[in-house]
Amino acid sequence: MMNFFGAFLAFLLGAAIAAVNYGFSRFVLRKHPEKFTLTPVLRMVLQVGYLAAVFFLAPYTPWDRLWLLVGACLGVTLPMIGFTYRLVKLNDQVHGKEDPSDG
Repeated sequence: MMNFFGAFLAFLLGAAIAAVNYGFSRFVLRKHPEKFTLTPVLRMVLQVGYLAAVFFLAPYTPWDRLWLLVGACLGVTLPMIGFTYRLVKLNDQVHGKEDPSDG
């Protein structure tokens, strides 16, 4: 039962990181769209850094490493489904719809 709590905490922190990544991507897309291609690099560094921190700091917690990693991975990944949809909609609003002849 305790492992579920640790996984839930890791999920919440991962979801917060996903929200920060979304906010950063949204800001760049609105204010500096020409630099948007650089955002995945920063987002990946933040996500991988979080997962590495969970992996290496897990022995210092009362929870099992596997449960923490599962919670962290789900927390980073699941919210991005909705955030990606929002970013695509924002991109369409900012830059217009894609031309059908683009493939």
